[in-house]
Amino acid sequence: MATAKQLDDITSCPICTEVYTDPRSLPCVHTYCLKCIKEYSKDKHHGDELACPLCRKEFTLPSNGVDDLPKNFFVTNVLEMKQLSSVESKASGCEACSGSEEATEMKVAI
Repeated sequence: MATAKQLDDITSCPICTEVYTDPRSLPCVHTYCLKCIKEYSKDKHHGDELACPLCRKEFTLPSNGVDDLPKNFFVTNVLEMKQLSSVESKASGCEACSGSEEATEMKVAI
């Protein structure tokens, strides 16, 4: 099972180091927030060459610039799972505090 640190690494943009917002993939498969890669490429136009901030592999900007870069649906799904997991763990609480019949029996036995 993935640790919290591993999930943070998968879901954090290497440019802003925050949780991804609208994650986009470059041809080299590195992923960045759309706003971060827009800022990184602000002086470039479609058809220009741009180097990946991590691996420096160059690629040609699509016709609508970085807006045309493909969304990274894997990262989006991991972000959703991470959020759901966080909500579920906060909502469930511990068994002894939940007030369930089983928890009540445990309290009585103690």
